[in-house]
Amino acid sequence: MEANTVTTSISIEPADALFLSWAAGINASGLFREALAEQMAYRNVDRDRLVDLVDRTVRTDGRDLDELCERTSCLEDLEALLDATNQPTPATHE
Repeated sequence: MEANTVTTSISIEPADALFLSWAAGINASGLFREALAEQMAYRNVDRDRLVDLVDRTVRTDGRDLDELCERTSCLEDLEALLDATNQPTPATHE
């Protein structure tokens, strides 16, 4: 299974950039992921559940990350979007 990774850039304060240049062994993207994991835990977001829902929505429903960002603001929104997409469409009788 091929994993798609979204790459983004962030702005950091000059002092932080200087520190990171001194501490070449520090993985800045790892620090970012660690901070995100802490925020998810603080906000009671189950990361595994979020990963599963995003994967299913993007791969199965053909949606993209921009659409998910526009149409959702929490885990419940994402679940509802996925549930609505998976509802069978009513048959029309002519």
